Amino acid sequence: MSELMRLTYTYDGDTLGATRTVNGQPEQVKLRLAYIDAPEMAQSPWGIRARSYLRTLLYVNEPILVDVIGSDKYGRLIAEVLRKRDYGNLGLRLALGGYVALWLCPSTQQGYQAAQAIAQYKKMGIWSLPGQHQTPWLYR
Repeated sequence: MSELMRLTYTYDGDTLGATRTVNGQPEQVKLRLAYIDAPEMAQSPWGIRARSYLRTLLYVNEPILVDVIGSDKYGRLIAEVLRKRDYGNLGLRLALGGYVALWLCPSTQQGYQAAQAIAQYKKMGIWSLPGQHQTPWLYR
């Protein structure tokens, strides 16, 4: 079941800040987009491009639908995030544009698998040139 939140900040290409309501009180949370991994900000220009593209998909205070899958060791909620206005899946859009690589993405998530395959075939974004930006988890 999705939870309605509001975007407060875009930290990088796969992490958002949002406000949710818990027991009638606002609470700030960090959301890590599920199934994808964006290049680190230091992996210029790829990390900056991923964050810039994500910022074009949303505006501050925009309502988002969040389907929490779990949490990570940094306390972020791992989630699929959709824009409420058109139900656009942010992770899928990032993958399709070649801004991110799939990470811990189960084979059951065929939409993500297909999006990355298209980006790789078209040599879009991070797939245009080989390098560690294609595997940010190894860069870290």
